[in-house]
Amino acid sequence: MSAHARVLEALQQHGSNGRGTSYQCVAHEDRAPSLSVTRGSKGVILKCHAGCATEDVVAALGLTMADLFDEPLEKQERPQIVAEYKYCDPQGELTKVVRRIEPGYNGERKTFRQYRPDGTPGVKGVRDYLYRLPEVIAEAQAGGTILIPEGEKDVESLRALGCVATCNISGAGKWRDDYTESLRGASEVVVIADRDEPGRKHAAAVADSVQRAGIPVRVLEPARGKDMTDHISAGLGFDDLVPATRTAPAQNDSSNSSEPLWGPEDAPAGISGTENEGGGPCWDPPIPVPKTTLPPFPTDLLGDSLARWVRAQGASLNVSDDLLGFSALGTISAALGGKVGVAVKSGWDAENVCLYLLGLADSSARKTPALDAASAPMRDRIGQLREEQRAEVDQVEQEIRITEKELAAVENDVSRGKASKEDARAVLESLRDLREQPGLPKAFVGDVTLEALGKVMGENGGRMALHESEAGFFKACAGLYGNGRADITLVLKAYSGTGHEIDRVGRGHSWMPRTALTLTLIIQPGVVEHMEKDNPEFKSSGFLNRFLYALPSPMPPGSFDTPDVPLDVALDYAQRIVRLVDDVWTSENVRTLTLTTQARKVFAEFYNQTEKDKADGGKLHDVAEWAGKLCGQIIRLAACLTLYDNPAAAEIAEDAMTRSVALAPYLTAHARSAFALMSRDGDGGRKLLRDILDRLPQLLADDRTVTLRKIRESFKGRRAAGSAGAVDAEAIKEAMDELEELGWVAEIPAPPRKPGQRGQRPSPKYDVHPWIYDPPEETS
Repeated sequence: MSAHARVLEALQQHGSNGRGTSYQCVAHEDRAPSLSVTRGSKGVILKCHAGCATEDVVAALGLTMADLFDEPLEKQERPQIVAEYKYCDPQGELTKVVRRIEPGYNGERKTFRQYRPDGTPGVKGVRDYLYRLPEVIAEAQAGGTILIPEGEKDVESLRALGCVATCNISGAGKWRDDYTESLRGASEVVVIADRDEPGRKHAAAVADSVQRAGIPVRVLEPARGKDMTDHISAGLGFDDLVPATRTAPAQNDSSNSSEPLWGPEDAPAGISGTENEGGGPCWDPPIPVPKTTLPPFPTDLLGDSLARWVRAQGASLNVSDDLLGFSALGTISAALGGKVGVAVKSGWDAENVCLYLLGLADSSARKTPALDAASAPMRDRIGQLREEQRAEVDQVEQEIRITEKELAAVENDVSRGKASKEDARAVLESLRDLREQPGLPKAFVGDVTLEALGKVMGENGGRMALHESEAGFFKACAGLYGNGRADITLVLKAYSGTGHEIDRVGRGHSWMPRTALTLTLIIQPGVVEHMEKDNPEFKSSGFLNRFLYALPSPMPPGSFDTPDVPLDVALDYAQRIVRLVDDVWTSENVRTLTLTTQARKVFAEFYNQTEKDKADGGKLHDVAEWAGKLCGQIIRLAACLTLYDNPAAAEIAEDAMTRSVALAPYLTAHARSAFALMSRDGDGGRKLLRDILDRLPQLLADDRTVTLRKIRESFKGRRAAGSAGAVDAEAIKEAMDELEELGWVAEIPAPPRKPGQRGQRPSPKYDVHPWIYDPPEETS
């Protein structure tokens, strides 16, 4: 029974329903088929798109990992360099070295790699010569006989018999007429064909070239085995060779030889096969690592004014529209300060307008400048308000200190009978009134702990905003500090705006009847990579489903002389943000927006379609939990866009709703990619492959090789979400193995250890494909 049939039978026995290549996963409660079952070259491939490990699926089926293979697994023999063949120019100067490696890569019996004389892989631009060329020229000039088998190993076998032999580099099908020029003067050339179809075709091409040059030529082939080495190993000599079976006609019937060029048609049939002793090209074109293409940020949907600012800042800072768009939307949400709700329909609680935004960009993406540019007008205005109110707040704080002392004194008098309890209560009431007076306004908090966030929100009316390019807060929420568990109740509630009570032993009591938190985090992708594996409970909390995601493409290299943001564009943005602060953030009351009739119609259509797409088989089913909050997110975005354009607006109109709905495809694609990155295998492991390929040009040694240790060191500190602080060494080795299968690298066999040799084995070393350091020009 094949492995595929074995797995399907086990699925059927476990009651798994499926269609095509998709079946219900037996390792988790699977209402829709999420288990991919496909045939591989050696067995069956299982992939649970909900994140279950293959081992768990196999165990749930009552099978073993060996059951996934059609044939019993055999221990792979490690490739070793078994021979080196040196190619020289006519003067004997070394030009190339060919290494024969057995076993070969990708299941081949052997592999050949070419190197420059200094050991550098890749020989682009280096001229090819015949093997053992100086000996060949000397023999030809002396009028001797030259033998031409297919590969270097056969040449060496013939030389051991005292013959002069040669071959061309790269094996069958690679003979050129300029090689033939080196044979002029020889009394005879004997071409020895391998006993297979490619070998005989190659011999025909060589013989035709030699014959057209007017040099006597014969074509023979081994009487035993596939090639000349097999023939000699069988105890046979040159005189035992037989006429070759003709597989291709000579292009010129004339011959200076008195003997026929080809033997009789009934010559030995030979052994079928396709391997060339000289090998094929040393580097075939590698298989590309697939990339996920994400839609660009739809800047126009922000509206004319905000879109102008995003583009102008992007040109000035060389920052992607994604990061600036998210930073601006986060600032608008912060400027509304929890003082706005949206009445969507009866039975739908007023929708908060706080946004949770998460951008994932590498360290060179200029995350902090984007956040600073967007939030600067609000920070400046809040700073002004603090200065305006500082004297009044200082006076209140002084009165609090005085009243606290008065309360202590009157309580002392009460205990001594010099004052009544009513006197003490009156002072206490005054102190309560003073403490309820607002302090200095605060809108943004830095990279804060969860406990400190609750304190500072309690001191600022239950609202706060956090704009950060560092990952500390996100990692705290993910439980990546301490014991791996974090209380994120406040963060979950503040998304919806519900009240929150903080009651800690010895730390007093705090009650926030309404909460409002805006999060704009732009952090490195490594923080969230494999998060489902590191903290599987984090996703189930619903925290990640509250975010909108952006994974911008890397920006092209910038220049020093970038254009300034036009003054009118900068002033327009700043004035709009400041007006939101003055008209909304400082308001004592919560404003409720409604939808116009047309806006409601646009939203209803989007809502209904989203509900359908979330269902089994729908295009949002794979991100159904995140999509469950998407409709509310669209309402929030529409409110932000509306109030940015008109801070006095009381309704969300059709235009703002249409633009907000049109953002959904971008948001969905980026969310799907973000969740794939957070999954157990991190984007199917492809991101790590691409990361390694991107790093290799900077890691290569002078000989164009790289060690596994150097690759690992380049990832140190990159993945802060991991318990080890870096990408797993095992994951990097697996990625290199896959890159080798794809043809991008080739592990260099380590020299055998001497008997009794002690000490640590050297780090595995790799040749890299020339395209790594000399990429081909793209063609249109």
